[in-house]
Amino acid sequence: MSYEQQVKERFERIAKLNPKLNAFVELFHEQALQTARQCDQIEPRGPLHGVPISIKECYALQGTATTINYPPLRNYRADKTSMLVQRLIDAGAVIVGKSNVPALLADAQTFGPLYPTANNPYDLSCTPGGSTGGGAAALAAGLVDLELGSDIGGSIRNPSHFCGLYGLKPTENGHAHDGHIPPLPGHDVGIHMMNSTGPLARDAVRLQQAYDILYQPDWQQRFYLPVACPQQQPESLAGYRFGYLDNFMGLGAGSDVSRAMDKTIADLRAKGATVEKINLDEQLARRLLTLWVELFGFVMGQTLSWPVRKLIYWQYSKLLKRSSLPATKALRSGLGLSLKRLSAALKERDEVIAEVNRLYAHVDVVISPTSLGPAFPHNHKHESIMLDGEKVPYVDYCFPFVMLYNLTGQPVLTVPTGLNDSGLPVGLSFAAKHHQEHTLLHLGKLLEAAGYQHTPPQLEV
Repeated sequence: MSYEQQVKERFERIAKLNPKLNAFVELFHEQALQTARQCDQIEPRGPLHGVPISIKECYALQGTATTINYPPLRNYRADKTSMLVQRLIDAGAVIVGKSNVPALLADAQTFGPLYPTANNPYDLSCTPGGSTGGGAAALAAGLVDLELGSDIGGSIRNPSHFCGLYGLKPTENGHAHDGHIPPLPGHDVGIHMMNSTGPLARDAVRLQQAYDILYQPDWQQRFYLPVACPQQQPESLAGYRFGYLDNFMGLGAGSDVSRAMDKTIADLRAKGATVEKINLDEQLARRLLTLWVELFGFVMGQTLSWPVRKLIYWQYSKLLKRSSLPATKALRSGLGLSLKRLSAALKERDEVIAEVNRLYAHVDVVISPTSLGPAFPHNHKHESIMLDGEKVPYVDYCFPFVMLYNLTGQPVLTVPTGLNDSGLPVGLSFAAKHHQEHTLLHLGKLLEAAGYQHTPPQLEV
């Protein structure tokens, strides 16, 4: 079948399913078909030759809407193309469209004032996650084969977990000038921390293809420079030393995620791998949480006006006050944009990272929950979420186990483990030492071969 015909079939599927999913907010029908026709006429340009992909709405693609679902940007069209998007194009990818995001990319579900609510293809009453929610829904539904996402608080990992996908949050690599918004258009900023850009896919091989394309060194801009870091790539799972983390300041996963962790740990031990429990000291966990909240405030607030920062504080402090992990003072401090406090927070961050590195030093990979449970019903008011018959605060359910690795900057691979009894996917997080992406990508292929695979949703077309 020609590439043009394959892309036509994807658009036919999109026409039937996107009205249910709201995965795409902009489609590039004519441009995509033209690119596919060109792919039929020339020699392969790269590993993604003719492959239909989506990109998260926050990435600049010249002439396309890049609003991050934020009303002040409702009419903004990118005047250039992200270097990451261009690398995918140069590798032969066919960009089908831009995927749905929450307002300011700042939620674990995908809805906002400009775009309709994105739905999970396994259960339309549930969220596909956020902020890479639309892309995860499109991938899981088979509308595209790859998504370019980003993650400052679980925005690759939660959608991958909720939609049964492989997702990679690399070692902290998000730059202010790689074509990602935020920072807001027209703002030259020098603070970029905790953010990672990375791919989502239905299989580990495609994930590695995308990673290798996206993060070739840019010597001129000094982006994505290589680091001589030893990689663990044994022939079998038996060659890995695993740790597992199942508690964060007294919070543990619900029954679905706990069963997935127990089964995975048993599988790994049966295959000869060593697996041991990792205990995260409560005081260290508290420092991790409050530092993440504070630095998130700095990163998010640096391009926003004082009234908008006050509004954000008002909205998010309500969520934090409901949580068992309060950090309202840290949020206020970050949004206050004090240079002196930023300097102190960065120093403390270095200390915390060194402490986590020491804790993980004797293992290769640490397994943990992503969120406390599977995808939850749409929850625009951020009310508590039911988990095993009990109400869990929204922040507690979605963020502790993911923000940990944004604060430390470590790479994390999300791996699908199958469906729960309700037919919803459950994914686990596998974290490695800094710059050990190839350790995780190799592990992903071994796990996929062992049966940890994407399970397509049963969608009526």
